Amino acid sequence: MQLNYDFDRKDSVFLVPLGGLGEIGMNMMVLGHRGKAILIDCGVMFPDPTTLGIDLIVPDIQFLNDSKLQIEAIVLTHGHEDHIGAVSFLIEDLKFPPIYGTPFTLALTEDRLREQGRLNRTKLHSVLPGSEFKVGTYFKIKSIQVTHSIVDSMGLIIETPVGTIVHSGDFKIDSDPLDGKRIDEKSLIEAGKNNPLLLLSDSTNVERAGWSKSEHSVGQGIEELFRKIRTGKIIVAVFASNIHRIQQIIDSAKRVGRKVAFVGRSIHGNVEIAQRLQYLKCDPAQIVAASEVAGQGDGKIVIIATGTQAEPRSALYRMSLNDHPEIRIHPGDTVIFSSRFIPGNERNISHLINNLYRRGADVLDGETANVHASGHAHQEEQKQLIDWVKPKFFLPVHGEYRMLVKHAKLAKQCFPKLQVLISENGDVMELSQRAFQKVGKAHAGKIFLDEGATDLHEELLKDRRQMAHSGLVVVSLVVEKDEGRILEGPDFDIRGVNDEVDLDSLRSELLGRFKELSREARGDDIEVEEEFRRVTRRFFRRANGVKPVVIPLIYEV
Repeated sequence: MQLNYDFDRKDSVFLVPLGGLGEIGMNMMVLGHRGKAILIDCGVMFPDPTTLGIDLIVPDIQFLNDSKLQIEAIVLTHGHEDHIGAVSFLIEDLKFPPIYGTPFTLALTEDRLREQGRLNRTKLHSVLPGSEFKVGTYFKIKSIQVTHSIVDSMGLIIETPVGTIVHSGDFKIDSDPLDGKRIDEKSLIEAGKNNPLLLLSDSTNVERAGWSKSEHSVGQGIEELFRKIRTGKIIVAVFASNIHRIQQIIDSAKRVGRKVAFVGRSIHGNVEIAQRLQYLKCDPAQIVAASEVAGQGDGKIVIIATGTQAEPRSALYRMSLNDHPEIRIHPGDTVIFSSRFIPGNERNISHLINNLYRRGADVLDGETANVHASGHAHQEEQKQLIDWVKPKFFLPVHGEYRMLVKHAKLAKQCFPKLQVLISENGDVMELSQRAFQKVGKAHAGKIFLDEGATDLHEELLKDRRQMAHSGLVVVSLVVEKDEGRILEGPDFDIRGVNDEVDLDSLRSELLGRFKELSREARGDDIEVEEEFRRVTRRFFRRANGVKPVVIPLIYEV
């Protein structure tokens, strides 16, 4: 794709989002100057029911190759998959730039790089909140402590050749965070005194008024709930990365006299890393293996499990089907969803909850009990951040398009002089002392990953959707090569389509068209295949009201 923009300009820096603007997930922002650039985050998006057979979705980085930009570094704001999950898949195509992040973020990233066999060629640079470091040729960054639903989250104050950019990362303003590490208000206010040019701010919860709930209140809610539940196992489904939540569950379980079992691969991995880095503390005597749960007595155990979004291979999903090798749900057990339901997953989660009730469990979630607090800022916190930073320009990030629009309106209503821009993936934006504007459009798309391939584009996914919706018909014909006589067929292999139709009539129609094409001195078989496809789709549309995917196979012998 040709983009008529000079990325070597001296008087401006450019920003290009390749993911995360206009959608939830797959966050990636390109920030560059004079042909060199850094990436802020490199995340994945998880599939929804329309992305059939897909495991993960990563940003398409074709633009970076087309523009011949030199990627000098990747800076990761925190360890959630929508910010780090694409690193191991894209690092080779990016030519293995160094990666900067906090210790927990880098530990999670290191695990994924090791799994893909790409760790040895990658340099990881650990930075602590409050530290300053040079990134690439043109950028100097100060990392700032922010509060989020994962430990070691940071925002960025970026010194560029044209002025200061502040990037919030994912954040909330919690006056009483569990680890005592409040958002670095002092550094943000100090940045605001130095006339920063641009603020990029998390838009995820812009539709929620007021202030977000403190994580401390969730800990109190969990313990109150644990004290009320006197019989049966307690099974708590959490995001495996929410170490603070896991810590509160462990502490509450200990105070009510229950032992804890971790169930789920990602839970085990994240807990091990958190313990090694001393972000999670627990008494080894309180922890039991999943294989030991049955011997503890149902009223003496809390299980911390994966499966908040009803992932088919997750621990909780398998328990709901009575298919887990070590854990059985019994009547009187309680399942707590200590998480939010990601939009698009509601139907699968409803199916999971129904199965949990079939096992005899009681089910609670954030709507029915005080067991979850969001890690994203509500409206009052978003306004507070703008007031601290006092930027000249404002760009909402990390959200679906309506969220970006609402965040822009909120900012403009509260700060009328603020110059606001709404952007989507692929927009090329130019920032200078004088202006912040869109100057072009770059290619920005998605790469769909499944177990069998690493480069599935939209066209293949479109075929999958069509086959799932309308079915598949294979039409085969055997023809004598020299004289063009039909030796066998047409025969039909029909999948996902009602085949109680007059196939003899279809066969007769196809034979008629074949003879007509023969009389018209047909050239190659492509013309016959296209005609068979057209006639077959038209036939099934008349018979069933569907237009299946048709694959014609012409064999010459």
